[in-house]
Amino acid sequence: MIARAELSAEHAELDQLAEQLITQVTQSGGPDTRMASMRWRLNHVLMVHLAKEDRHVYPRLQSCGEARVEAMATRFADEMGGLAQAYLAYASDWTAQKIAEDWPGYATATLGVMRALRTRIRREERDLYPMIDRVDSRLAAPADDGTIGGPQPIIRASIAP
Repeated sequence: MIARAELSAEHAELDQLAEQLITQVTQSGGPDTRMASMRWRLNHVLMVHLAKEDRHVYPRLQSCGEARVEAMATRFADEMGGLAQAYLAYASDWTAQKIAEDWPGYATATLGVMRALRTRIRREERDLYPMIDRVDSRLAAPADDGTIGGPQPIIRASIAP
């Protein structure tokens, strides 16, 4: 099971890494030693996060039985495919050598991709993730016959010990 809190924590880390890269490209004259590790970490966290959304979030919401939620989840999944492809192209195009050779070009590309990523994170937190809570609370509510209203939700809020 994937906890919504885990997904939101990954969003927070991705947002922080994106902000650090934005700061790096806007306030320095070139790459420094921290940048490679920031890029690696961002790539790792993003790929793991996208896999979790693809495996757990989108299928769960796309089959919840509420047309509006299903349509929203499908729209978000479709949009994410485009952003993911843009990010993968950015990540593969901008090698360490190419960054060193064309710092201004890298800075421009980084600003565009990181801003798009941060916008996406905010939209998911504002629009998509509340649907997880909505669907899970509906499924956990008692049915008219006193039983639980559906299968156990895949995504639950974490409960601290």
